[in-house]
Amino acid sequence: MIYLTGFMGTGKTTIGKKLAEITGMPFCDMDDAICEKTGCAIPDIFKYASEASFRSIETDILFEISGKFNGIVATGGGAPVKPINRAVMKASGMVVNLSAPLEILKGRVGDAQSRPMWTKKVEALFDARKNAYADADLIIDTSEMSIDDAVKKIVEAAGMIPETVPVLLEREPYPVYLGRNNFENMGSLLKRHLKPEGIFVMVDENVHKLYREKIEKVIAGFEHIIMEVPAGEDSKSFAFLEQVLSKMLDSGMNRNWACVAIGGGVTGDLSGFASSVFMRGIPVVQVPTTLLAQVDASIGGKTGINHRLGKNLVGSFHQPSVVLCDSVFLDTLDNDNINGGMSEVVKYGIIMDETLFSYLEEGNPDMLEVVKMCCRDKAYVVARDEKEGSLRRILNFGHTLGHAIEQYYDFKMHHGEAVAMGMDFACFMSYELGLQNKDDYIRVKKLMNECRLVSGRYRLPPAKDVASAMAHDKKSVEGGIHYVLAKGIGSFEVRKLKLDFIIDAYKRYSLGH
Repeated sequence: MIYLTGFMGTGKTTIGKKLAEITGMPFCDMDDAICEKTGCAIPDIFKYASEASFRSIETDILFEISGKFNGIVATGGGAPVKPINRAVMKASGMVVNLSAPLEILKGRVGDAQSRPMWTKKVEALFDARKNAYADADLIIDTSEMSIDDAVKKIVEAAGMIPETVPVLLEREPYPVYLGRNNFENMGSLLKRHLKPEGIFVMVDENVHKLYREKIEKVIAGFEHIIMEVPAGEDSKSFAFLEQVLSKMLDSGMNRNWACVAIGGGVTGDLSGFASSVFMRGIPVVQVPTTLLAQVDASIGGKTGINHRLGKNLVGSFHQPSVVLCDSVFLDTLDNDNINGGMSEVVKYGIIMDETLFSYLEEGNPDMLEVVKMCCRDKAYVVARDEKEGSLRRILNFGHTLGHAIEQYYDFKMHHGEAVAMGMDFACFMSYELGLQNKDDYIRVKKLMNECRLVSGRYRLPPAKDVASAMAHDKKSVEGGIHYVLAKGIGSFEVRKLKLDFIIDAYKRYSLGH
């Protein structure tokens, strides 16, 4: 996505159409989209509503475009002034500002009757917007540059921003950067969104051993502090959280710092939670290094630590400012980590993405494509239900039993394998309840076997231990548990099931395992 910003008369529409013609990408003029949406001409909106009303509509249209369009967008002249609009554009593409001296623009605009903002105060307006326009990835002076030269310069710069999946939250949209060797550009990508005084880097100890030189090179341009996170769920504890916060405080950090989490789900969850409570909250940047973290854990702002009564029972919602997925990190994962991550991938296919499920069935999927598809699915859900009030519950498919199994084994098994066992049971219940037919049930079991999601090293826990863990599950409510079930493939249903009903089904399920 390429956004063209700039003052009236800088050539956004003209250059945008030419750029679309050259690249083959579709073109959208935001003013035209606003007129189509409202059925009103722009001057009429200003005249009969207000500029404030127009700006509100403009932001709504920008969110809509960035979520479903992939092409060239010519924004209105005032769109970049609102910080939220700049955040949306940076989360979903490259921002190009077209500029020219005001005296030249006056000659271009001529009769300004169709431009309600072109008034006697245009000089003041021009000056007031300069800082917002300057917050762009590329600035092109069109005063002495031809349309073709401007287009050429934009095309040459198009690769400077990696492909992104935008997480379009109403208050704090952010990008998930995708690709290979993206981590090497973390400094410049981070600075698109934040200007921290320093960064507190929390890195998984195994990742640090493998990528120490690369990490140190990337963070060298920042004042920084590095803290290793011991591998394993034991790090998601009150005891280690206190160590993290003590190091943050002892080091002299302040609220103008940011935290960078480099590792899997444990490092991401811990870093996010520590960032949310340190001085009442500092930004966190997620650099997920496992497949499971790239497709799921790093996106959505769920943070937390474990309690003796269950997993992730203490935590907060603290959205990252940036998520950076680099497929290079996947090269050094062992089979257990790949298979565990594939559990979350298959989860998306079962509950909401039949296209992904079918793609996985074909075999030998490209992991970059898999990560992209899953990130889109997760971003779609999170943007519509940030704090798990309704839709986001579907992402807990397989997790209710999965967390109980993890707890039984004292969190020594891979999270993904526990979730896979939970998904298999959820599909068993879905089949029993008539939500999933036999053919789809067989397809799911076949794909899970082909992806080697369950190693067979762990037996199912006794029903009494499962019942005890589920009683403390976060999804437990008065009268039952919100249980996510599979409705065929690519669809879901959430039902509030009584614990006794679930345990009875679990006992029947256990007989065949």
